[in-house]
Formats: sequence, C-alpha cells, structure tokens
Amino acid sequence: MKLLTGLFIIIVLVSPSMGLGMKPFERPDSIDLVMEDFDDGNYTKDPEWWVFGGAELNVIGNPAKDKYSLLIRGIARDWYVGGIGLYLGNPAKNYSRYSRVEMDVYGYGPKSGTAKIELYDDDNGNWQVEQDPKTFNPLFDDKFVYELKIDWDGWKHVSIPISEFADLNPEAGDNVWNPSLQGGSGGLLQMQIIAVASSKTGKVEFILDNIGLNGASKL
Repeated sequence: MKLLTGLFIIIVLVSPSMGLGMKPFERPDSIDLVMEDFDDGNYTKDPEWWVFGGAELNVIGNPAKDKYSLLIRGIARDWYVGGIGLYLGNPAKNYSRYSRVEMDVYGYGPKSGTAKIELYDDDNGNWQVEQDPKTFNPLFDDKFVYELKIDWDGWKHVSIPISEFADLNPEAGDNVWNPSLQGGSGGLLQMQIIAVASSKTGKVEFILDNIGLNGASKL
C-alpha cells in the first residue's frame, strides 16, 4: 500500500533563532482541512509520512510563520530525487467536498526544483494502492498528478484546483476523480510529493508547510 525504501532519514531540529533568513509571511487564504503543518517538529507520526528515493528531509524552525516546516533537498539522478507520501484513507472523512490542494512553499530561486504532487483514489474498493513493482504505478486505482515548478524566492501560498490534476495512468482505474466513500470505496487514499530537479543531475531544495485541502462544494 505504501511505497517504502530502505532510506534512513535523520530529523534535524533547527532553533527558531536561526531562521534561514526567512521574511515574515502571511497566508492569503485559510485552509479548510490542514493535513500537515509540521508544528509538532516531526513528520514520522501524527501523521506518518513515508520517504523514498534520495530525498533528504529536515524539520526546521520557522520564525517567519508557525513553529516548524519541512525542508526537502537532494541531488538528482536522471532528474529524479525522491519524495514523501501520506496515507489519507479514513472512513470518517469524505474528501469529495474539497476542490483545491493548498500548501505554503518556500523557494530558493529558479533552480529550486519541481514538486510533483500525486493524488491516488480507490477504484477497486479495498482501501489500498497496489503498485507495479517496476514502475510503481497503481494497478487498479487512479493517479492524478500536478507538477508545481518552484522558481521563486521566499514563501508563496499555492492553491491548485484538483481539476488541473492530470490522470497519468489511463490504463488503470476508471479515470474519474473519485474522492468520496461511495460504494465501499476508500475515496482519496494517499498523496505523494516527488522532488524533481531542474536539470538531469541538479539539486533540489525547497520547504513545505500547511499542506491541506480547500473548497466546500462537491466536484
């Protein structure tokens, strides 16, 4: 169900006084459902993110906004660095009322990299995402993808309509966005954020915070 690799990640907590030179930031929009704000200083529980590839993660102090944020960095191999994933399946949550993915992103300029955001919905009703062992694409479920090019300096609030996500595995699933729990489906099951460099062997570096969903109307 989860893409796990043998990569060990060390969490580094940086004193808020260090600050990374961050400028004060105000989010222009509220977020209806915040799935992760990293304010507990931990990405391995409540909620538990899995890590894959060569992504290096550091939870850093953030004096510009909130308590902590997640720094993602790494060196690419053929553009790819690695990423993080979060299981979202929950019988108490109906994600169909949300229409936008929200997050705050800190960029380090034109070569910060691209955050490839993937959403997986459950089409075979077993609350799991079975993956091809070679391509890691879902065998029975849909994968919707949006590529966010991070080419700015400092904090930016990003609001992405789910309608702008593209179905990247038309050979599997029903090719329809199904985030609800109807018919025994698990709905929106998981999210992954993959770091891709701006060059084949380049470096990725950006910060994420306040990842969530917005919008009360049904899709």
